[in-house]
Amino acid sequence: MRVSLSIAVPTGGPSGFTVTASSSTSITVSWQLPTIDNRNGNITGFKLFYKKKFSSEPQTMVPVNSGSVRRMVFNGLEKYTDYEFQVLAYTSVGDGPKSSVKYKTTKEDGKKLMKHD
Repeated sequence: MRVSLSIAVPTGGPSGFTVTASSSTSITVSWQLPTIDNRNGNITGFKLFYKKKFSSEPQTMVPVNSGSVRRMVFNGLEKYTDYEFQVLAYTSVGDGPKSSVKYKTTKEDGKKLMKHD
């Protein structure tokens, strides 16, 4: 008996998409695979998109050519600046839908927390 599997583009975006400010110039993003019923085949990679919030510039796309990498650090960002991020998963036949947009501001430099007794 022969079983044939049809591969299609994912019908849902990656799950558990989180964006965290790591420092004044870096933001860490992480995600999980789309839910099983949205994968439609083996996930062969992801595409991350980012840009400064309210910028008229197009989003920058960063490819992740592995279905097992699910975390990336964006370095060299501007201090205390708002950014927006999206991610999508893809199979061998094409891209799935982008996730909803997540916003994050890089940290301020030189601010110290005051301790109060």
